[in-house]
Amino acid sequence: MKIKKIDHISIIVKDLKKSLEFYGEILNFKLIKTIKKEHQILRHFAISNNQFIELNEYLYDVDDHKGELNDRGTYRHLALEVSNIEDWEQILTLKGYPFHIPVAIDKTSNLKNGLFLDPNGVEIELIEYLK
Repeated sequence: MKIKKIDHISIIVKDLKKSLEFYGEILNFKLIKTIKKEHQILRHFAISNNQFIELNEYLYDVDDHKGELNDRGTYRHLALEVSNIEDWEQILTLKGYPFHIPVAIDKTSNLKNGLFLDPNGVEIELIEYLK
């Protein structure tokens, strides 16, 4: 018995239009499935062949998350490995998603990384490993 992989991460959307644009057009993830349920609509965007991000649109009102990014016991961020991280930082900033932690070299981990928020307030880290 073993855990094989992370299957998906689910994000409860605040702004569906911005979320669809962000994950579909800016990050270029492909919408692979839409599941309509009684109280919600789930949209799956492929990250790779067998990993995806699920945008969860509740069909009733829900409260915004009140926690801060560094609160104990809460999810912190989603990290995505990329190439050409500086190009990503420039494109995302121009599209309205500035990095609150700008891209920099982390010599202790032998990588470059930076962090920004998606349209829903989910923190995303981009990582480019150094050779």
